[in-house]
Amino acid sequence: MFSKVMGVLFLGLGLSAAAHAQVGVYGMYSVTHYGGIQCLSTAPVPCSNGSAAGQTGVIDPLGGSGGVYYDFKSFGPVRLGVDVRAGANHNNKSASSATGGNGSAGGQYVLGGLRGSVHTPFPWLKPYAQVSVGYAHSDVTEPTNATTTGSLGAPRYYDKFVQYEGFVGADIRIASFLDFRAVEIGIGNMNRIGSGSPLDGKSSVGVRSLATGVVFHLP
Repeated sequence: MFSKVMGVLFLGLGLSAAAHAQVGVYGMYSVTHYGGIQCLSTAPVPCSNGSAAGQTGVIDPLGGSGGVYYDFKSFGPVRLGVDVRAGANHNNKSASSATGGNGSAGGQYVLGGLRGSVHTPFPWLKPYAQVSVGYAHSDVTEPTNATTTGSLGAPRYYDKFVQYEGFVGADIRIASFLDFRAVEIGIGNMNRIGSGSPLDGKSSVGVRSLATGVVFHLP
C-alpha cells in the first residue's frame, strides 16, 4: 500500500509540472474512528473498546494518506476539481477487544471524488470541501482479529467495502509552492461487499477522520 501511495504522489508531481497551480499533491497523517462495529453474534464477546451491552465496538487507528487534486473550473470565488487519494491505517487493538498485537486491526482504501475550494479575503487561507467514494480493504469488523486465530479458531479475515466520505478542510499558504493543511475533517460510512455471514458482524461501519498535512503546488 505504501508503494501505491507513493505512486499517487509521484504521478501528482508530474501532473503539477504540466498543469501548474491547478494541481496539488498532498500527504497527511490522520486518526480514523470506526464506530458501530458489531461483535461476534453467534457467540457474543464483550466489546471492551465499546459498549458491551449493545455489542458494538469502536477503534481509532492511526495512519497516513497521499493524494492529488486537479482544479479545472472556476465559478466566481469557487473553484471545482477532482481528487484521488489512497491511504492505510492500523491499531494495536481490535474493535471487539482491548487485547491484540502490533497492527492488530486496520486497513487500506482508495477514494476518488469531486472537490470545491473557495477564495477568501485572506489570500493565505483556502477552505475546501469534497465528497469521495471508493474501495476499502479492512479487518476492523472481524470480531476475532485481536489475534491470528480467535476463540473459535477462526482465521483473521479482511473484508471488502464500499466507502463514502465527505471532507471539509483548510489549507494555509506557507510559500509559493507549499501549503500547510491545517485540518481536514471527514465523516462517512463503509458498507461490506459480499459476505452475509453472521460471523462477519454488522455490514455497515461509521467512519470519522481527522487529519493534517502538507500540500505541494506550483505558483
